[in-house]
Amino acid sequence: MTSVVNLALLLLGTAGALAAFGGETWRKTDEPLHRRITRRGWLALSCMLATLALGIVKEIRSNAASVEAATRQQELEANLARTTTELRDTRAKLAAVEPNILEAMVVATSGLRRESDFSTPHISGEASLHLVSGRTGRPLVLYGGDQIDYHVFCEAGAERSAGFPFAQPQRRPLFVLKVGGTSYPLEEHGRQMVIGLVGQAMPAVLANPTGVRGCSLKMLIESADRTREASQLEPLLRMIREARATPTTKESSQ
Repeated sequence: MTSVVNLALLLLGTAGALAAFGGETWRKTDEPLHRRITRRGWLALSCMLATLALGIVKEIRSNAASVEAATRQQELEANLARTTTELRDTRAKLAAVEPNILEAMVVATSGLRRESDFSTPHISGEASLHLVSGRTGRPLVLYGGDQIDYHVFCEAGAERSAGFPFAQPQRRPLFVLKVGGTSYPLEEHGRQMVIGLVGQAMPAVLANPTGVRGCSLKMLIESADRTREASQLEPLLRMIREARATPTTKESSQ
């Protein structure tokens, strides 16, 4: 819009100058003023008035844009100052936390089993499917001693028997959970404990040997593994140690 106004000002100014160039713009008589102005004069006068009006509009728009920019700048500076203060307060609170207390809490609660992760894959005929963690969005890893509570849900179009699809008349599981070299056949629903070394992360892969389509698997993982809890708390502990190692502004001024 600004470029259009500038172009219009340029054209009107040029037209007014050309209209007044090389000719009479008004007659030297005793007639009223509006009768003495020639057509060339009216054209030049109209261009000048239009140029003046556009110039006024341009200045008003420029001033409004300047005020808006200044207001926006003040808001950004206020938000930056508020964010800086919040970060400084958060760092001070983190520095006040003793990391050894959190580590002691992990050790004290290491024997308590709690829900630590979940996964809800949808099976569309894949031969194998690498499961994804519902908490982190990364590949799902399981530890020795983890308890898996699972349920299989299939669409109405799939061949079913008591709510579970079967490719053959005999009852046998269609899905197999593979973790750390061990295979765990999955029924319609059930609970399974993962076999493996404590503290060793093992990727979880779901095998679909018969190519079943239109089914979903819901898995809830309960764990009492101290390694899993420690890995989840490690980023927080790192932030606390960094906050304690970096003096706050108040301490620096003192």
